[in-house]
Amino acid sequence: MLKILDEKILRTDSEIEELYEDCKYLCTIDSYDKLADNNGYLYCISTSEDSYDQLYEIRSRLMKEGKCCVIGGSYNNGGAVGVQYECKCEGQ
Repeated sequence: MLKILDEKILRTDSEIEELYEDCKYLCTIDSYDKLADNNGYLYCISTSEDSYDQLYEIRSRLMKEGKCCVIGGSYNNGGAVGVQYECKCEGQ
């Protein structure tokens, strides 16, 4: 399921991943020069692979509107392209 949040609060990647565990998310950022800052404005989350395509459709739409977008997070099931297995170790 895809949830549109369109937050106006600047959050770090860690904060988002803690709030929305096992989800992929789309953030808008002020500019691609700030990409390394690892923070952004949470726009939406994808809670399962069923909404993966929708997530990228929204990204394309926002980019056409001139917004800088970043997708992060993981479903933590090894379903990403090129990833055969993922595991989160205790304490990380």
